[in-house]
Amino acid sequence: MLNTSIKIFLAGAILLIGITAASAQVDPQSKITTNVPFSFVVDGKTYPAGTYSFGRLDTNGGDSSQLVMYGPKDSQAILNTTPTIAASEAKDTHLVFEKVAGQYFLSQIWGQGDAQGAKLITSDEQKKAIAEAAAGSGATDSTSSANSDQ
Repeated sequence: MLNTSIKIFLAGAILLIGITAASAQVDPQSKITTNVPFSFVVDGKTYPAGTYSFGRLDTNGGDSSQLVMYGPKDSQAILNTTPTIAASEAKDTHLVFEKVAGQYFLSQIWGQGDAQGAKLITSDEQKKAIAEAAAGSGATDSTSSANSDQ
């Protein structure tokens, strides 16, 4: 009896996971593509230079704060973001990076014509690099890649 109950529970859990995965899709209208000429870090992982596409993860029509990033050599990640607002619409699609101690960290993503961009949640590794740079009076800069292929 217990064995049958466990099988039914597992089957239900697998079905629920399948339904959730099927409903989480990238919204094709919010997809942007741009070229990044240098390697960069997101959430502790280094990604190579190349062409990257970003799309908003649409979960059952809700306003998701997650983006999916696709890059060269099967580089992909789900990015946790918060909205950030600009005074005017972005003139072009671009990414904003913070350069800390010679390493680039992806910081913001903007689509052409959008007044709202996506700001990535600062990772623990990035916070640590910023603190170390500040303690050693190392410089931090912001730079952006605006090579839109959209």
